[in-house]
Amino acid sequence: FFFPVAMASSGRVGFCGLGVMGRQMASALIEQGFKVHVWNRSSNESLRALQALGAVVCSSPEAVARECPLTFGMVADPAASRAIAFQGTNSIDKGMRKGAAYVDCSTVDAQASMETMAAIKAAGGSFLAAPVSGGWRDAKAGKLLFICGGDEQVYEQATESMEAMGEKRWLVGSTPDKAAHAKLVLQVMMGNMIGALGEAMAVADAAGIDADAVGDMLDASAMGNPLIRAKAKLMSARDYSPNFQVYLQQKDLHLVAALSDELQVPTPITSAANNMYVQSMQRGFGNQDFAAVREAYRAP
Repeated sequence: FFFPVAMASSGRVGFCGLGVMGRQMASALIEQGFKVHVWNRSSNESLRALQALGAVVCSSPEAVARECPLTFGMVADPAASRAIAFQGTNSIDKGMRKGAAYVDCSTVDAQASMETMAAIKAAGGSFLAAPVSGGWRDAKAGKLLFICGGDEQVYEQATESMEAMGEKRWLVGSTPDKAAHAKLVLQVMMGNMIGALGEAMAVADAAGIDADAVGDMLDASAMGNPLIRAKAKLMSARDYSPNFQVYLQQKDLHLVAALSDELQVPTPITSAANNMYVQSMQRGFGNQDFAAVREAYRAP
């Protein structure tokens, strides 16, 4: 049995990994009329909510891939990505049919992406790495950015689905490692920028300058942008309800460190920022919004 490529537009899509991001992405697909088959490693509230919206709950990633010509994955790190794609007893590759495709939206390193491609190809399928930029609120609003690398045919095959979940996409190379590298480049900027914001707010606080005023000044200046605006408000209010968590930002900067070693490119600013995210985690803010890097500057 095999899935003709044309079935990519049939409206049947799989989704594995229903955490903070995955739940919103799968919801967006359902809202746009796709018949979505879902799996999550735990039977959590997200799974029940999606089932109530009409999602078909499957027993394993293998079962999802067996039913769908196109399957998406969204998990936290390289280990989880490998597990659902090809290392698990009931992983996606076990259910992959000829003509089917797998799209991994997780932020992972190049090696994990290349290993996944090899496993999916060996199973008769095609693969696209498509790590996303944006938090769960962007996912809910259908405003994610997809940074893609791999099979161009899968890129076209997944167009309707990606457009349901996001507002822009790029194919940055014919192999998945290019997508992994491009996403990490964005994470360098994001992690360093918010790390620097936390440091600026700490200096302002020590100098007795109102945090809200600092946020307003930054917003009106050449440094102003939507991310700085949003995170400055969170830091001022000390409200770290998560959109993108500290532990995920730190994980990404850890991956950047490995890439910079491989490429022999010095990244001292990123290394310093990474240390502050680690300190924020040590103080119990790992699952809070990554604006909580500001808390690393407070006295214990």
